[in-house]
Amino acid sequence: MRFIAIVAIWIVIVGGLASYIHKRDSKIITAAQAKVSQALPQESFELEITPTFGIEHDPFALTDDTEANPALVIRLNGTDLQYDNNPLQRGESIRINDIHGFIDGNNELFFDASPPLAESHLSHALRIRLYRSGLLTLDKTIWSEAGSKVSGTVPYEPDHDNEEDHNEH
Repeated sequence: MRFIAIVAIWIVIVGGLASYIHKRDSKIITAAQAKVSQALPQESFELEITPTFGIEHDPFALTDDTEANPALVIRLNGTDLQYDNNPLQRGESIRINDIHGFIDGNNELFFDASPPLAESHLSHALRIRLYRSGLLTLDKTIWSEAGSKVSGTVPYEPDHDNEEDHNEH
């Protein structure tokens, strides 16, 4: 008799839990289909990056012999941007012209740079400037705390209202 009571209690508990999970999951709203983003018309985008430190290769990066360790990693929407990967000095700017890959919607620029080990007691920054058809459209600064890499993302969404204002005047 006790065995039948134990089985009945287990069936009630497990059955109730299964019923609850089924009802809970059926009420979850599925994610809407991602809006298909269109590439922006052929406009010239230029990126200017100015560090407050001398960018060096990361001495702690795990790389093999066949792969170069970039001193500065720049990605647009998850895709690496190609540029002249020479080490930069403090205050020296790098400019990347004719950037392709911006979409009509949310864009994300990712930056990762290693300051010199001798300056690990200082805070550092990267100044990011994005030009669209020669006009400055984004001016942000990514900061790091003392002893850490300068790494961060900068969101960018093309402003269509300003384009319409410029076209009307």
